[in-house]
Amino acid sequence: MRAIGDEARREIVELLETLIKIRSVNPPGEEDRVADFIEAYLAELGIDSQRVPLEAGRSSVVARIPGESEGSIVLCGHMDTVDTDPEKWTSTDPFTPKRDGDRLWGLGAADMKSGVAAILQAAKEIVREGVAPSHDLVLAFTADEERAYRGAASVAASGLIDDALLLLITEPTGRSAYVGQKGELWVEATFHGQGGHGSIPEAGISAILPAAAFCVELDERSRTFPDLPGLGRTSLNIGQLNGGWQVNVVPDTATVRLDSRVVSSEERDRVVALIEDVGGVCAKAYGARFDCRVFNDKARIVSDETDPNIARFLRIHADVTGRPVEVHIAPYSTDAVEIVPRLEVPVIIYGPGAIEQAHQPDEYVEVSTLFEALEILTRFTIGVA
Repeated sequence: MRAIGDEARREIVELLETLIKIRSVNPPGEEDRVADFIEAYLAELGIDSQRVPLEAGRSSVVARIPGESEGSIVLCGHMDTVDTDPEKWTSTDPFTPKRDGDRLWGLGAADMKSGVAAILQAAKEIVREGVAPSHDLVLAFTADEERAYRGAASVAASGLIDDALLLLITEPTGRSAYVGQKGELWVEATFHGQGGHGSIPEAGISAILPAAAFCVELDERSRTFPDLPGLGRTSLNIGQLNGGWQVNVVPDTATVRLDSRVVSSEERDRVVALIEDVGGVCAKAYGARFDCRVFNDKARIVSDETDPNIARFLRIHADVTGRPVEVHIAPYSTDAVEIVPRLEVPVIIYGPGAIEQAHQPDEYVEVSTLFEALEILTRFTIGVA
């Protein structure tokens, strides 16, 4: 195939800018706005698509380009973005894309409307080349990734991707390519004290004090988690701390919500045991009670790097980027949590942008990574070695 030219580069930037302008903040999601655009875009290319409904105003979109061999390669990207506060943006309005040199700003620029743009433009390049991909190419655009992966779950259950040979998710990877992802463990820890009048705090038992000590101790202990080759280090983020209900009342309850990304089942058990141990010690020190519950528990995913499709993708990635292959798993979670276990399919996670830009004001993508992703996806899907 010919190299990606200036026309395709101009088109993919314009495509990303269009996607950024379409609001799909989750909640409420309203991904049908993006789905409408995607369906129209694919229809112009002569590619049929269909909706996989989730709820009112929210659907996923699945399309298929026939290939030369049995089985399909599934390219997957989510259409929703996290919410944001426009007042915290200094570069531009979140829904008004702005480009300066190699950076393009806008909500979803990295996570992951650039990945969606790369899939769509790769489809256009296949049509433009007039060649059939090596396998059927399935384009899956999901709803509700940022909250609960429900769009991916409904796509996996739809039967539309049952013949998948490989799932390729175009989340931002900072030019790396991952063969899996860490597990996702969310724990809610609750401290129970005794209420009282704020003027005599010694007459009550503040639940906030042991909760605060718990947070500090956990943060310190988590820094000692080992770094395992090819897997990385288990992380622990204190995502929420809520306590008390009125300023002049001794708080009788405090709740801490924790987000741990675990590299193995052993590390998962270690994190739970650590939370229970530290929580119990901190509660006892202040005369409070402690309990905790797991409210999200998704296992680590690691694919076999010798799988033929994964191996070919990694060779193309190394050729285009000029970087040697280093096999790692992603530090974050993706739609793979709902698709891989159900279909038992290997996964590659690779896409433009960097995860460090996600979920924050002034989000941007480096346009050069957008071009690089388009080159890699197009070469891989057409079947270039």
